[in-house]
Amino acid sequence: MLVVRRSQLEEMVLKSPQLRVADIEGHLREFRPHVAEAYSRPYLRWVIEDSVSIAMRFGIDDVQMLRVFVRLRWDIAPGFFKQPQIAAVLANQALSATQRFERLAEADFAPAWTDALRYDGPAEWRQRFWLEAV
Repeated sequence: MLVVRRSQLEEMVLKSPQLRVADIEGHLREFRPHVAEAYSRPYLRWVIEDSVSIAMRFGIDDVQMLRVFVRLRWDIAPGFFKQPQIAAVLANQALSATQRFERLAEADFAPAWTDALRYDGPAEWRQRFWLEAV
């Protein structure tokens, strides 16, 4: 019997763009079904792929934290990561991805999360699309 440890499975997901998108899509379908139902599957997958590429620029290399990053784009604002205090923590690769999100969950970041709400709107979702279309 073949046994695959969770860490091995997550490593496979991280290495494969298709598996990453499928994993996060499944996560959204389970925990944010209204999101998965509101968008066509091709567009949802495109947004997930775009979100993962943004997260990877911050060095987020953990399956669980990629899920959190993508979910926060719907839960807070699609451009939440542009808020300066949040961006500084996300960019601090001296901390693991989990440590960065734990830091962002601390009470002193409440004002930053409130400020992050201003990075909402259709253009925040479609920024890469507009760059590719030009």
